[in-house]
Amino acid sequence: MGDRGNIIVNQDGGGLVYLYTHWTGYRLHDDLRSALIRGEDRWDDVPYLTRIIFSEMTKGQEMETTGFGISTQMGDGGTDIVVDPQNKRVTWRDGTASFREYIG
Repeated sequence: MGDRGNIIVNQDGGGLVYLYTHWTGYRLHDDLRSALIRGEDRWDDVPYLTRIIFSEMTKGQEMETTGFGISTQMGDGGTDIVVDPQNKRVTWRDGTASFREYIG
């Protein structure tokens, strides 16, 4: 059970960081849009942008010990979104968009 998903962030140097949710896959697009809007001044600072995205995902649940994770490996699949800060692109199963297009 659950509503799993990952936001996968391409890091400088080619590594990947997987931001995992067990229960809130349904809202990953909304969380990512909010994070990109809030963190626009950090679009070129990948570590900060990654943290901003994860903070948006866990907002209101920061002190919980389950439900979210950070890894260099894919968590259980579901809703999966790839964020490419170097090229300012977001890709998901049904599409791809620039950061500007994505936040609308």
